[in-house]
Amino acid sequence: VRYLEKAVFNLDYGQLRLVFHALEERKQVIQNAPHLCHPLPCMTPCFSWFDAVYYWLGLKLYDLVAGPRMLHLSRYYSANESVELFPTLARKGPSGNLKGTVVYYDGQMNDSRLNVGLACTAALAGASVLNHAEAISFHKDEVSERITGARIRNNLTGARL
Repeated sequence: VRYLEKAVFNLDYGQLRLVFHALEERKQVIQNAPHLCHPLPCMTPCFSWFDAVYYWLGLKLYDLVAGPRMLHLSRYYSANESVELFPTLARKGPSGNLKGTVVYYDGQMNDSRLNVGLACTAALAGASVLNHAEAISFHKDEVSERITGARIRNNLTGARL
């Protein structure tokens, strides 16, 4: 959402491309690993009518940009609806009483389990899988300029592979 705000206010096409890329990535990860990734509602309290309109319009623009990659439509809840849904929600803020909330959906994933699953799948397919290691240089085929290997450092022992 913040990248979309930057793209709009700074007329930054690069930020907009980043938004499209992130939305596509989110969709793919949720489709490929639904047991580890799911939609998460994010509620933003609004203590002024300006904030309520600003966030609501911004999130509707986000829904529009997301298109088929949208998880759920964003929406506005009145102050009463918001407190009914979340009884511990603050009713007073720095700029006045609660006017309402806006809710949008983002993706949440268990990244450590996702990475372990990817590593196990790669190992089953014959890949060498290492932990506490980093690629320090790459070997390239001089004709095709494709990467054909890597020089690896074991960060626990310092050994190079």
